Order: sequence, then structure tokens, then C-alpha cells
Amino acid sequence: MTTKMLRSWQRIFIAKLKLHPMAKGVLTYAFMWPTGSLIQQTLEGRNFKTYDWARALRFSLFGGLYVAPCLYGWLRLSSAMWPQTNLRVGLLKALTEQVSYGPFACVSFFMGMSLLELKTFEQAIAETKAKALPTYKASAFGPFYRQSTFR
Repeated sequence: MTTKMLRSWQRIFIAKLKLHPMAKGVLTYAFMWPTGSLIQQTLEGRNFKTYDWARALRFSLFGGLYVAPCLYGWLRLSSAMWPQTNLRVGLLKALTEQVSYGPFACVSFFMGMSLLELKTFEQAIAETKAKALPTYKASAFGPFYRQSTFR
């Protein structure tokens, strides 16, 4: 009986995700971002008892409630602008993303996470000014590399 009920719930859940494609992204990012935070904390020498669970929660909230909807919107917009799926269009999308969405994403991340850490607006601006440009420069070639691996 329990297995049958779980399968029923699973079918309903999957059907809902198909009706609302952004929900899949929200759930994925709400899980992936805190998982990444916990992996980073493990590499820093923390363990289950010493993890900063509030930090993981902040990553979950930011990833699920901000990043996922923004990426969903960006992908829909770029697909509407360039519906073709060939290498030339892929590179054009990657370039456009790098010069438009990339800086927005960097600034949004540092501002958003700083504010979720309850820093003042001025502190958030200072952290963003200090970290956004170096982060953007360090990640400048990622989209082109990723695009070249999708064939």
C-alpha cells in the first residue's frame, strides 16, 4: 500500500513539474546551491556538527528563489531571440550572456548574499565592488568552453 501511494505521489509530482517548468529549476537550484555550500564547508574542514547551516539555507533561498527564476527568464528570452540551435547561434548566445547576464549575475550574487547575511546596504555595496569584477574576469571564458562541449 505504501509503495503504491508513493508511486502515485511521484506521478503527481512529475506531472506538476512538467506543467510548471520553472519549478524544476527552483527545486534543482534550491538543492544544488546549499549542497555546493556544504561541500565547500567540508573542504574547509567542517563536518556535520560544525556546518554553518544558516549559510547553506541562504544559498538554498538565493539559488531557488532568485537564480532559478532569473536563469529561466534569461533562457526563455535568449531562445526567443535566437530560436536556432547551431554552433554559430550558440556562440552568439554565449557572448551575449557573458556581456549582459554575466555582470548582472555577479553583482546580484554578491549583493543578494550580503543582504541575506544581514549586512548593511553599504557593506553589501562595498563587498560587491571588491569581489564582482575579479569574479567576472575569472569566469569570462566559462560560457564559451561550455558551449564548445555541447555538440
